[in-house]
Amino acid sequence: MTDFINAHCHLLTFKFVPDSFFKSRAPIREWLLRRYLTSFAARIATVVLPGNNYDRSHQVLWLLRQNIDRVAEAFVAEMRESGIILATPLMMDFEFAYSKQKSDIDYENQVEKISQACLKYPGELMPFIMFDPRRPGAIALTVNALENLGFLGVKLYPSLGYHPDPDNPYNSKEVNKALNDLYDYCEAENIPITVHCSKGGAYNKAILQSEELCHPANWEPVLKKHPELRLNLAHFGSDEALLDHENALSWANQILKLMKNFANVYADTSYHTKALEKKTKEQYFKVLAELMEDETVAERIIFGTDWLMTRHTWTEGDFCRACDKLSESSRQQIAFNNPLRFLFAEGKLPERIKKFYQANQIKPENLPMWLSVFLA
Repeated sequence: MTDFINAHCHLLTFKFVPDSFFKSRAPIREWLLRRYLTSFAARIATVVLPGNNYDRSHQVLWLLRQNIDRVAEAFVAEMRESGIILATPLMMDFEFAYSKQKSDIDYENQVEKISQACLKYPGELMPFIMFDPRRPGAIALTVNALENLGFLGVKLYPSLGYHPDPDNPYNSKEVNKALNDLYDYCEAENIPITVHCSKGGAYNKAILQSEELCHPANWEPVLKKHPELRLNLAHFGSDEALLDHENALSWANQILKLMKNFANVYADTSYHTKALEKKTKEQYFKVLAELMEDETVAERIIFGTDWLMTRHTWTEGDFCRACDKLSESSRQQIAFNNPLRFLFAEGKLPERIKKFYQANQIKPENLPMWLSVFLA
C-alpha cells in the first residue's frame, strides 16, 4: 500500500474568509451558507435524491461552522482513513483582494490558530503561511511563522492582485521589494513555495483578467534570477490544461517547459477532479502515465487534493483510490517520493521545525516513525 503525502490542502472556517470569497466562486452569499437551514436542506436532499453528494455538502457546511481545531481534527481523521501520512495545509490571506470586507478573524490571529491546530498533529500537519506582498510587515510575519511557529513553507496567490515578478512594473516599488526579499530568503533557506497556477480559484474582481497574474510564464524571469528556488506551480495549470498539455498555449505545457529548464520546479494535482469523473478518468490517467515516461517530469509531479475546497463532492479516500490506475512505481513517485523531495531540502526535517517541536515539548518518539526513517 502506498503512503500518500498531500502537498495541497486547506484548513478553513467561515470566520477565516470574507463573504466575497464565496461570491467569487459561486453566485451565493456566505450568510446563506452559514445558516443551519441551508445545511438541513442539503441533508434532506440526500434522502430525497439518493445517489447525489448532498450529504457531503452538508458535511462541509457543518465543518465551516466549526472552529479551526475541529476542522483539523476532521481532516486528520480522513487522512488516516485514506493512507495520507502527511499534509501541508496552505493558508489564505484575502484582506487585500476583498478590501471592503474583512474576515471575522484577522490574518495574524489566523496564523497563530493554524500553528496551534497543526501542533496537535506533529509530523502529520505542517502548514504553509500565505505571503501577500501588499501586507505591511509581510516578511517579518512570514519569517516568524517559518522560524518560530512550525510553518514548513510559503503559499503565494498572485491572482488576488499582484504580479509575481519583482521586476514587473505592474506592482508598486514596495510590493516588488517585498517579493525580492521573500525570494532571497526562501532560496537561501531552502523554503518550498506553492503558488496558485490555474485560471480557477479565487481572484480579485476589481482587476481585469486577474487570472493572468498567475500565468506560469510569469515565473521564468523569477527563476532566472533565483534558479535554486523550490517552486510548486499548483493545480498543474488545471486538469483541463494537463489533458491539453501538447498545445503550446496550455498552461501545463508552459509548466513542463519550466520543469525542464529549472531543477526545482514542481506541479501538484490538486483539484484535478477529471481524475475521478467517469467520462474523463481513463483519459486523465493515460495522459499522466505518458508524462511519467519522461525522467525529468516523473520526478516533479506531486500529489494534492485541495481539501476542503473539494470536500463537497470528493473525499481524500476518493483521490487516493483514483491513483490505483497508475503503475505502482508512478504512484509511489507522485504520492510520496516527489512530495518528499519538494517539501524537504536534502531529505531532512528542517532544524527550525525540530526546534519548534522541542520548544513545545514534542519529543522524537511523539513523531511518526516514517519521519525518522526518511528524514534523518
